[in-house]
Amino acid sequence: MTMEIIAQGAESCVYKIKKWGKTFAMKSRPMKGYLLPEIDKSIRSRRTSRECKMLTYVRQLGVPTPAVYSIDMTNHIIIMDYIEGKQLKELVGNLPKKKLVVLCRRFGQFMGIMHNADVVHGDPTTSNVIMDSASKMWFVDFGLAEKNATVEMKGVDLHLIRRALETTHWDYQDTMFEATIEGYTQTVGPQSTELFSRMDSIRERGRYH
Repeated sequence: MTMEIIAQGAESCVYKIKKWGKTFAMKSRPMKGYLLPEIDKSIRSRRTSRECKMLTYVRQLGVPTPAVYSIDMTNHIIIMDYIEGKQLKELVGNLPKKKLVVLCRRFGQFMGIMHNADVVHGDPTTSNVIMDSASKMWFVDFGLAEKNATVEMKGVDLHLIRRALETTHWDYQDTMFEATIEGYTQTVGPQSTELFSRMDSIRERGRYH
């Protein structure tokens, strides 16, 4: 088996691996030395299990996610489809405005599909959206996703989108956010008004803490 690291975050590493004559993505959650071992194991187990379940569940809703092939709960490893492509984050600055609007509208529509099913992503940034060579949009990193989401939880998801655009894509934030909201509203319908209100409320609360 050959391995190549392709992403490293605060709580996990993702590798491109060749196994059984095919290419896969392998996500590993390494131990954190600063946590008590039992707490560290509990967190890694919970997030690994949750991510596998949510990747499958969300794909059944119609949101493209990598298929999961195996899970190792002892070592907190997931082997899944390797999506050949680039993060939306990497593409933003090189896209014509019209194309950017189309992609952000689609992003909003997929977020709306999840929220309609009472699912929140938990980390809905452009780093967790991959565009393949056929311009198909894929969602990844569901370690913080949750089911049975409340209005508050959906509002937090929307707030995280806006904050991510402001901090990562400040040159394009207005265009991107407006298109995202448009796609989201098309999917969610009248309830989106309440959710946008909650998003704004969460933002205001943050200013006084």
